[in-house]
Amino acid sequence: MSDFTLIYGSMFSGKTTRLIEVYNLSEVTDNEKLAVKPLMDNRYVAHKISSHGGLQLPGHRISKAEELYPLCNDQIKEVYIDEVQFLGKSIPDVILGLLIQGVKVVASGLDLDYLGRPFGEMPRLLRMAKQKIQLQARCHVCGKAAFYTFRHSSSEELILVGHTDMYESRCKTHWEEGMGQPLPEL
Repeated sequence: MSDFTLIYGSMFSGKTTRLIEVYNLSEVTDNEKLAVKPLMDNRYVAHKISSHGGLQLPGHRISKAEELYPLCNDQIKEVYIDEVQFLGKSIPDVILGLLIQGVKVVASGLDLDYLGRPFGEMPRLLRMAKQKIQLQARCHVCGKAAFYTFRHSSSEELILVGHTDMYESRCKTHWEEGMGQPLPEL
């Protein structure tokens, strides 16, 4: 079985930047690597994985985890997944299937939603990962370490794709202050 690395943290913590760095440092050739992002991620360039800082990597767009299988031909040795939290309930099983086939998987995603709750299948992915890389941002209010994503929107939809127009990284104190309530008990 191959290795699974999960890069996680709040928005603006550098998750996609780290994913692109790991991809670029890989010793396998580009035709042996596959990079994907969710179809719903329409920020920046459609067929590229893009960091907030401008780094880019060619990538396929998929709407659900099972769409990885037809993209993985016999040459693929490594799969890189950005915004893994958006790929649905079957993403842990699909990743496990790839690992069993000997494909190395590196994924990045938000561990908590804007309400401070575990995001989708991230708890299961964290349990599966051999290597876990937690990144932190800087609090938009005070500059201290930030592990939470605060949303400036009245929408109550869980998934709302946006950028600095809608989201900030915040420390616990300023997340709770902005939300008007304490973090939920996990």
